[in-house]
Amino acid sequence: MTLLIGLIYGSWMYIDRYTDVRGGRWSNCLRRLSIWSIVANYFPLKLIKTEDLDPNRNYIFGYHPHGLLTFGAGVNFLTEATHFSTLFPGIRPHLMILRNGFLIPFTRELLLNLGACRVSRESCQYFLNGSSGQGNAVVIVCGGMRELYLTEYQMMIFYLKNRKGFIRLALENGASLVPVISFGENELYRRYKNWISNRWIWGRSIIGILPLHHPVTTVVGKPIHVNQIIDPSQTDIDQLHYQYLHAIEQLYDINKANYGLEHVKLKII
Repeated sequence: MTLLIGLIYGSWMYIDRYTDVRGGRWSNCLRRLSIWSIVANYFPLKLIKTEDLDPNRNYIFGYHPHGLLTFGAGVNFLTEATHFSTLFPGIRPHLMILRNGFLIPFTRELLLNLGACRVSRESCQYFLNGSSGQGNAVVIVCGGMRELYLTEYQMMIFYLKNRKGFIRLALENGASLVPVISFGENELYRRYKNWISNRWIWGRSIIGILPLHHPVTTVVGKPIHVNQIIDPSQTDIDQLHYQYLHAIEQLYDINKANYGLEHVKLKII
């Protein structure tokens, strides 16, 4: 019976293998389950809007920092626990994650139905080029795994200087760029040095897996509206990238004192 179920589900995964780059799926019922509110209240986690977003445009949300497990991105953009659709009516967020997440049986179904998709050029283009309409928000954790390894308690380091792929996507599709910062994301775990390694991570409970109780506030900044350039030059990319870096620094400086990080200087590498 186990073998039969495995064969059936394996066949389904093969047939359904392109869904994670072609819009995924979307279940409002699943996104609104009360369990997500329980998760959000654990920290607690809040979503703050700086400015209204026009549902007749498409967006790229640049999410920072990665943190250890990116709780802020998951709860805010994969669920309705922090009332995303109320704050941004007409906007559908799609969190872009690594392909590995869609290789795990049954977990892939959960992720797809929550609106997650594979982080790839093809997947992002599907939402941004107009083929799936307007009002899409592609959420990209720009720093990726490089930024994960830079995570430190009471520090804010963004791996961003050489990350320009999302800038090119914005130019090619005329998608607005929206800087997003989660204050408190890096404080959910602590890193301790020991004689084996300096990457020892610890949270709560006996085995240290649960994150610490610490408020996480995700601030969605003002959009940078972008004029479409089908074939952008390197100069076009660099100019918009510089504008985005300035916007993310400004968003951090304006809000850091509100969330206990007034003594922490943002470092972009």
